[in-house]
Amino acid sequence: MVLRITFIEDYHNRWRFGAAFVVFLFLFSASVGSAEVIYVEPENSIQAAVNNSTAGDLVIVKTGEYQENIVVNVSGIKISSEFEDPENVLIRTRDRNASVFQIKADNVTVSGFNITGSGEVSNVSVSTISNVSGSSNFSEMGNDSSYSNNSNDSNNSNDSNNSNDSNNSNDSNNSNNSNNSENASLGQVSSSGSDKPAYQWDGFGCPAAGICLEQVNNCTVENNRFFENRYGVYLQDSRNSTVLKNTFFRNGIWLDEGCGKNLLINNAIEESTLIIGAHCWDNIMFQNRVSNGEGISIACCGGNNLVSRNEIINCSNGIDMYDVQARTILRDNLILGCRNGIYLTFVFDSRVYNNTISNGSTGIYLREDCHDNELSNNTITMSNESGIYFLDYSAANRIYNNYFNNSVNVKAENTKGNIWNTTQSPRPNIVGGLNLGGNFWANPEGTGFSQVSNDSNSDGICDLPLQINGSDFDYLPLARPPFVTGVDLEVTIGMPEPNNTSDISIEIDRDTLNLGTMPSKQSTEQISKPQVLTIRNTGISNVRISAEVSESSDAVFSKGIYISSRFWPDFSEVIANNTSKALEIELKVPMNYSENGTKKKDLLFSWLKIFESSGFYLQFLFYIFLAASRYRLVFQNKIFNATFDCFLMYLYTMFLLIAF
Repeated sequence: MVLRITFIEDYHNRWRFGAAFVVFLFLFSASVGSAEVIYVEPENSIQAAVNNSTAGDLVIVKTGEYQENIVVNVSGIKISSEFEDPENVLIRTRDRNASVFQIKADNVTVSGFNITGSGEVSNVSVSTISNVSGSSNFSEMGNDSSYSNNSNDSNNSNDSNNSNDSNNSNDSNNSNNSNNSENASLGQVSSSGSDKPAYQWDGFGCPAAGICLEQVNNCTVENNRFFENRYGVYLQDSRNSTVLKNTFFRNGIWLDEGCGKNLLINNAIEESTLIIGAHCWDNIMFQNRVSNGEGISIACCGGNNLVSRNEIINCSNGIDMYDVQARTILRDNLILGCRNGIYLTFVFDSRVYNNTISNGSTGIYLREDCHDNELSNNTITMSNESGIYFLDYSAANRIYNNYFNNSVNVKAENTKGNIWNTTQSPRPNIVGGLNLGGNFWANPEGTGFSQVSNDSNSDGICDLPLQINGSDFDYLPLARPPFVTGVDLEVTIGMPEPNNTSDISIEIDRDTLNLGTMPSKQSTEQISKPQVLTIRNTGISNVRISAEVSESSDAVFSKGIYISSRFWPDFSEVIANNTSKALEIELKVPMNYSENGTKKKDLLFSWLKIFESSGFYLQFLFYIFLAASRYRLVFQNKIFNATFDCFLMYLYTMFLLIAF
């Protein structure tokens, strides 16, 4: 609808139109109905409540068990359990071939349910996705979570610590899944039980998921528990949606082809996977935990995805990325006990940094022409086979400022031409030395190159280069730093006073932040690793949050705390009701700071309720406008009326500014 307003040149008609327009807006705003709350009892249907809702309504499902499949075609509604607690409301699927919730409208929120499927689960990783051509077909592994590599990794390679390791392991996967793979290519996967009909899905629309978002925008899936659905949460060609604080057991999260700008935050996935499918762009996976499953997988042909601050424990691969030729960032992840910590195949121009990888077979694996990637600031330790492994023409990658401590740090086969150091510069390196350069090379026996080499000028760089593989050298290997006294920096998070009023309620996800340990007496400013703090407004009013650092004789906190890149006195954020903000807290320690020991201080957050006062001012100006226009008719003096007309136009302008 287009509203075209034409101002007639007659001045009296102009102000009369203005008054009429104000009256129209006032009456229109008064006619808008308020949102409705619809309650669903256990003996009633959630689907019926959804069908009877309109935009802005809240559907509250009371405590109990339900068995149905719900299709949501109404935009702008929220469907929630009564107390937003998954323990209270259990929803089981009625049709094993359909999603429990199928969301087909924008701006829908589903929160606080225990969503249970038929017990048929899907274990799929990027290694088994066959949609490199952009189709929707994929190969399912059923309940077999064994890792598929299909290569003979026979390596006669030179490692960085002069150890020759012949590894004749054959990682081919003969898991007898040919029938399943063949059926999956037709959109059908056989059931694990012979007495059940085969699961049917044609690769279009929604599969059997706990919640499926089908070609929608701005939806939220929050605080649900998903148990043994074929897919926990499945997004198909959906954008700008959020999957937040859910728990998954034997089902995970799948973003299918074409999904973009979605947020996957603070989810816990057990015995399954988190997958970003083909042609997916600009998605963020942040602070999720994936354990005892397939890890995080990113399929082909997308990019600009961010995988940050996730914990991946005891998975076949920590992060598995295939055929990604646009920049993707893997940073600040903790990967423990996974066969391959980070597994890259045919990946270009990505960034892998600040990750901690330990207790696996290979820390970082690059194969099949991975090139122009940058790997820095990673800590890779206790790998059984090698810290980093290059295979099949993976070259022109930049690897610097990493900490390697493995019996075999580097293996390379059919590969050369990687860059193992950056230009030397006076910045702290990964082991606390004074200069950036190459990598730190250690082994558990304490005889690694960096552990035993000389650093005659104490610049943090070994005197001699290290030959990595053939013609590849680390020309600036890092040396063991001299002993320095560390400063343990802590900050306690608190609020000035408790506030549990009905309209304002603020929650902070932790009460202490440990900002780590940094050496003292450094010649450059140091910045701690950012810590994420989430503040949630659970009240009904919008609030403005500000921060304050408590006073102390030690100014390292009061002069160095930054919140989301802003110095703490300048920090201010508006948090709308029933939303949250993730803040990054970091500490900047000045150069030559010489204090020692543990420092503690309080970081206090205060808030101010934001009053929704525009409606009051609109009505106030409206009544003044009408009164003024009435009094104008009384006076016949043209000079007075001209002045008064200017006053009326001022009121009219103020109205428009407030209204729009």
